[in-house]
Amino acid sequence: MKQSLFFPSLVACLLSLNSSVSAEEFAVSHFNKRQNELGGNSSVYQQAPSKAMVTLVSDGAYDAGGKALKVDFDKKGSGGPYGKGGWCGFYTLLKQDETYFDGSRFKTLHFQVKGTTGEENFKVGLADKQWDQLGDSVKSEEIGKYLPSGKITTEWQEAVIPLEAFYLDYTELASIVIAFETDVFPQGAGQGTVYIDEMVLK
Repeated sequence: MKQSLFFPSLVACLLSLNSSVSAEEFAVSHFNKRQNELGGNSSVYQQAPSKAMVTLVSDGAYDAGGKALKVDFDKKGSGGPYGKGGWCGFYTLLKQDETYFDGSRFKTLHFQVKGTTGEENFKVGLADKQWDQLGDSVKSEEIGKYLPSGKITTEWQEAVIPLEAFYLDYTELASIVIAFETDVFPQGAGQGTVYIDEMVLK
């Protein structure tokens, strides 16, 4: 009798596990804490005169009861290295020490995004081992290409970016970047605030 009760339970458990694996979905970050779901550090990068600041906020978060990432940015248009105003953005690390993240089973990067005015803009960067060693990443097109409305608005939208847009070694991913690039702003300069939440690989 005990075996007949145990066996169906075991089968149900295995089926549930297989179903979750076949979904091929991995939550990179819910932005409820500074580290992502892999334990990787998340912070800003910046080169003067440009600058950025990140905070985790509860007010207006996408998931009720949770938090969202708030990124304040001030991208300058002149000065700094190369005379282009420096650079700034946000990064979250997928690698752990020298172990890179195998993302080869995923096809798309998803996250929720909104701005405070709807005039904000950025590109998404993705780095593999090679680009990580160069201290850079491959950038997507402007974020509006991947949003339903074609641009950032003051309401939450889901960005869906095909990973094939980056052309990398997906078996050795290092980081994901929100990059306020010179070429996404008039005269190369822009400032504002964007909110990011629920970053997922599918």
